[in-house]
Amino acid sequence: MDLTKNTAETTSTSPITALVTMVYDPMRAFAMLEQRRAVWLPLLLVMLTSAGMLMLYFSSVDFEWLKDKMVASMTAASAEERQQAGAMMSKNMIQTTSLLGALIGIPVVACVTGLYFLIAAKVKKVSFSFGQGFALAVWASIPVILTSLIGVIQILLSSTGQLDFSQLNPLSVNQLVFQYEMGSTWASFFDALNIGTVLNIILLVCGFQVWAKVPRPAAIAVVLTPYVIIYGIWAAINLSKAA
Repeated sequence: MDLTKNTAETTSTSPITALVTMVYDPMRAFAMLEQRRAVWLPLLLVMLTSAGMLMLYFSSVDFEWLKDKMVASMTAASAEERQQAGAMMSKNMIQTTSLLGALIGIPVVACVTGLYFLIAAKVKKVSFSFGQGFALAVWASIPVILTSLIGVIQILLSSTGQLDFSQLNPLSVNQLVFQYEMGSTWASFFDALNIGTVLNIILLVCGFQVWAKVPRPAAIAVVLTPYVIIYGIWAAINLSKAA
């Protein structure tokens, strides 16, 4: 009887179960992960799906077309500088840079986020370690798996291979509303506002609320503060360029 009970408890708090639960009940999922954060699972899944999508992209994209678009987007550069940049671009270089950005960038961003939560917790006078912040950032990044799968679908649906990076996520504000071309002042800004960003914020709020034992409004304030600052500065810079 005891053995059955222990097995049920182990199964109910397993990382795989928590991952599935995160889809429909993130508060419960973070409660399950409180004692056993198992960061390796979401970290590996996010890194592998991101890398896999990028490898598929570069294996099917019309690279000469992509290179021309990238060079043309360098509107601030002179014709000579654009020509030199185009000559330096190679498929291997762009692919390697993109893969390293995904594989290295994900844990680096999680480290920065973990540090932010540590500082924010001290300001709020609640107990929350860097390790908890890192784990929260990694678990909250699992929407990247969804956006990677959407990217794979976009790649498979493209018959010509003429698909730029922003088109890999058709659920961004840019693709849904504005459709700014690559190189536009606002393209990256509105590309960054997408369904993955919204889901990431929701998971961060839920996780911080559960693990830091704070009310929902306090968790929302802590999570949204860096987004408001970053996007506010970004928008101000874009507006200054347009002025």
